[in-house]
Amino acid sequence: MGEFLRRYPVPLAFLSVFGLVWLVQAMLSPDASAGLVGWASTNLSNLSVNPIGTIVASAFVAEEAHAVLMVVLAIGIFPVARRFGNLRTMVLIAVAHVLGTVVSQGIAFVQLQLGHLSDSIRTMPDVGPSYVLSAALVATVLYGPGRWPRLLALAGWCALAPFLFEGLLVLDVAAVGHVVAMLAGAVVGALLFRRERRGAPRPPALAEV
Repeated sequence: MGEFLRRYPVPLAFLSVFGLVWLVQAMLSPDASAGLVGWASTNLSNLSVNPIGTIVASAFVAEEAHAVLMVVLAIGIFPVARRFGNLRTMVLIAVAHVLGTVVSQGIAFVQLQLGHLSDSIRTMPDVGPSYVLSAALVATVLYGPGRWPRLLALAGWCALAPFLFEGLLVLDVAAVGHVVAMLAGAVVGALLFRRERRGAPRPPALAEV
């Protein structure tokens, strides 16, 4: 058990904080829980006054399906940590979460300025670790350590795909963020994979006969 804790501190820390927040939400009244969601949402209103705090908090607060998110997060994050290490895993999921948020909300802001969206988009609830799990699942499918982790991540991705892409054609904020996060997971994973391959020791040269 101690070896497992030492080997996977980042996935365990992420899941522990998410689980703790889930427990707190379960103890809150509906109004208080809604207030927490509103406070943590990465919407235009919150991002304009507290971008860093909002982006960090939003990854650990969800409106529903907490158990499903916990399971899928584990399927994605642990294999990435096993393949690339904890620090690089933290970089990958952080980049995906930030880019997913910034790009999706940036598009929403442009649409608002063009009059394509109502002003309610400024305070729209937008929380959850879905950008993190989207990136982790894609990175595991593409670069995961072994066949079974990849197949399991692919199954999780396929099961969630209808929800992850819902509203993409109309540039729904969440759908755009999911696509950006997946691309980030693929690109950052590729960079880490290439770096790993370059750093691998070369096989000894064959002796001349």
